Amino acid sequence: MDDELRGLLVGRIQDVCTARAKAGGFAINEAAQQVIDEFKADDNKRWKALRDYYAQQGVIHMVNRVITQAKTADPAQRNLPGLESMPLLITAEGAAILTEQLKYDRFQSEVKRLEKRIKSYSNRRRKPENLAMDQRRLEEMKKFDPRFAKYAETNPDLTLAEAKQIEAKQEPGPAQETSKTKRKRGKKVSAHA
Repeated sequence: MDDELRGLLVGRIQDVCTARAKAGGFAINEAAQQVIDEFKADDNKRWKALRDYYAQQGVIHMVNRVITQAKTADPAQRNLPGLESMPLLITAEGAAILTEQLKYDRFQSEVKRLEKRIKSYSNRRRKPENLAMDQRRLEEMKKFDPRFAKYAETNPDLTLAEAKQIEAKQEPGPAQETSKTKRKRGKKVSAHA
């Protein structure tokens, strides 16, 4: 298959995944079917060329590759301070969901899945260079877990992003701490003068 058709396919997959991820979790096979349907409608001749080269499993594989790239490439993950090492998307059981839309029960499942993954690094087939990143991610998640549980007690539909927003409102920022420190210093200086 030539690079132009491959580029068109990857671009279409990125568009479909981005649109579906904004709406919430989505099934990977449904995203693949949408890509196929759009290609058929736009240019049947191109679709035939693609169809001959790819079976639906090939499209599903490409969707997974695009999702994997999105896990590391999107700067939007900065919306979750303290959880920066978490990927943008979480995939499990053939579905993908934005990390910031995780509810507490799914967050706990991800913690358990990551713990199992870290234990599997004793297997020679696992790449040891990924171990440090997984350990960092697990540490961040476990650190936030009790606070997320507390926030989710009153609202079980609370998402990870919403929990981080609650936390941000409760914690004083560095600018506020600096001004308090300056006031204390000023009082001490005037008291000695």
